[in-house]
Amino acid sequence: MKPTPSNQKTKTKLKFPSEEVSSYYFNLTPMMLEKFMEIRNWIYELSEKDQRIGEIEECLKWGEPSFLTPKTKSGSTIRIAKVNEFEFALYFNCKTTIAKEIAMEFPEWNCDGKRALYFSVTKKLSKPKLIVCLKKALLYHKR
Repeated sequence: MKPTPSNQKTKTKLKFPSEEVSSYYFNLTPMMLEKFMEIRNWIYELSEKDQRIGEIEECLKWGEPSFLTPKTKSGSTIRIAKVNEFEFALYFNCKTTIAKEIAMEFPEWNCDGKRALYFSVTKKLSKPKLIVCLKKALLYHKR
């Protein structure tokens, strides 16, 4: 049986936009899937709370879940990807200043300052700090 949102337990109430996106998520380890779903839910929460962000389009770019703001064009793409079994990353467009700003604001985080922010699946995510980061990307063109 191929995993789908209906036969896998996750912490998301959101439907997946395509079988390809769903398949990516459900091929992750349970620990990594939990982290991805947390971040995914926060992205959608932000779009619901802030009209400037508008509707989120979720698709695969470079084979990885990506979040765009096509209607408002308010943001820069956020991509989330597995790095290895215990680490994943949020990727931002390298032609933006998003990663550099995050590295300066949160020096304790593992950020390359160019395009990536790295996380361990074994550590709790800081929702308040990640919301700041996600907003930087989702509202990048509204500054």
